[in-house]
Order: sequence, then C-alpha cells, then structure tokens
Amino acid sequence: MSETAKPDETQGWSPAPDEGQAGMVMTTDGQWAYRHKDGAELIMMKMPERPDAK
Repeated sequence: MSETAKPDETQGWSPAPDEGQAGMVMTTDGQWAYRHKDGAELIMMKMPERPDAK
C-alpha cells in the first residue's frame, strides 16, 4: 500500500497485532481496539467500513 492511491485503487490499513503496546491494535479475534498507554485496558473500536474491492 502506498500513501497515494490511483483513482481505481482500493486502499486499506490494519493495526498491528495486540501485544500490550499503546495505539491502535488488532485483538486475537480480529476486532480493532485502542490503548492510550502501554499495558492499559483496551478501548474497543468499530472497524471502519471499506469499499468493496473491484
């Protein structure tokens, strides 16, 4: 994935697997979550909708 997309290119981003680090993470069951500092409780997030790939 590049930072600039061509008009017909579908882009996507996924967070890193959760290992207790701060920031956006992906849990083992595939849900997105946010942690404001290392070791803090996860705040569960709604995964953004992505356009269907052509």
